[in-house]
Amino acid sequence: MSHCSSRALTLLSSVFGACGLLLVGIAVSTDYWLYMEEGTVLPQNQTTEVKMALHAGLWRVCFFAGREKGRCVASEYFLEPEINLVTENTENILKTVRTATPFPMVSLFLVFTAFVISNIGHIRPQRTILAFVSGIFFILSDRALNLQPQWIRTVL
Repeated sequence: MSHCSSRALTLLSSVFGACGLLLVGIAVSTDYWLYMEEGTVLPQNQTTEVKMALHAGLWRVCFFAGREKGRCVASEYFLEPEINLVTENTENILKTVRTATPFPMVSLFLVFTAFVISNIGHIRPQRTILAFVSGIFFILSDRALNLQPQWIRTVL
């Protein structure tokens, strides 16, 4: 620790805070939280016939096999989605993804808040409490993702 100056630590914490904010932002905006295929195993030669395949995120569901191939549909949080799914199991899994949406959004808000507080603390070094507060917010942003109910984590 004696080899690192406070300026280097300040720069490193700002860089890592920006990386954390960027990565959580990418995670919230991407459509690849869930990759799913539905199909049947053919008993003759043990091959799988894919009836439907999709990838889904917090904001939309995209199909790349089956009847809906090439179609992307926005996730409906207050209305029933206008898509025909092969089984009810797939529909329940997509409902679970929609149920888990608040957790990453709260995490993104907490990471942004921590990043801002941390940089204010670097600009005004006489306020040492801000480094402590920003560290608490960074830890809370991680906990927001890990506080999802266990049944959501097992499905996802």
